[in-house]
Amino acid sequence: GANINSALLAVTRKANATWVIPSEDEWYKSAYHKNDGVTSNYWDYPTRSNTAPGQDMADASGNNANYYTAPYANPIDSGKYTTIAGEFQNSASPYGTFDQGGNVWEWNEAVLSGVYRGLRGVSFDTYGNNLASSYRYYNNPTGGNNALGFRVVSEVPEPTSLGLLSLGGLALLRRKRRA
Repeated sequence: GANINSALLAVTRKANATWVIPSEDEWYKSAYHKNDGVTSNYWDYPTRSNTAPGQDMADASGNNANYYTAPYANPIDSGKYTTIAGEFQNSASPYGTFDQGGNVWEWNEAVLSGVYRGLRGVSFDTYGNNLASSYRYYNNPTGGNNALGFRVVSEVPEPTSLGLLSLGGLALLRRKRRA
C-alpha cells in the first residue's frame, strides 16, 4: 500500500532520457497548441477545432474522436471500444498526433492530489464534453483499468539548448584552430 504509493510519487524523469511519459504541459501543447510559432494560441479540442468533435469514422472532413454517447453507440464494430491509432482520419492534433481526444485516458507526469497522477484526453467510456482543453482528470496508478493508457514521447532538446550546443561547438573549433 503506502510503500508502493510512495515509490510511484518518487518517479521522476531522468536527465538525458530518450523516451518518456509526457509532462502535463507537453501533453497539453501537443494536443491543443495551434502550432503557429511561439504563441499562446490554443484550440478548444485536440482535433484542431473549437467545435466539439463528432464520432463519424467515415467523415473525411475530420474533427472526430472515440468517446461515450448516451444511448451508447460504438463508432466501430459492436463489442470493440478502442480504435486503431489514426482511425479517425483528418482528426489529428495540431502537431499530427492522433487520438489525444478519445480512445483511452492518457497518463502524464503530473501529481494532482496525494497519490493520484494526471490523466488527459478522455476514454471511450467518458462523455465527449470532457474532451475540452479545460478538463483534467486523475487516477491512482496502482489500479488497473481498460480505459487507461499512456503515450511515450521522444525527448527533444529545446531550441535554446541546440543553440547553446552550436555555440559550444564553434568555441571548440576556434580553440582547436588556435592550438
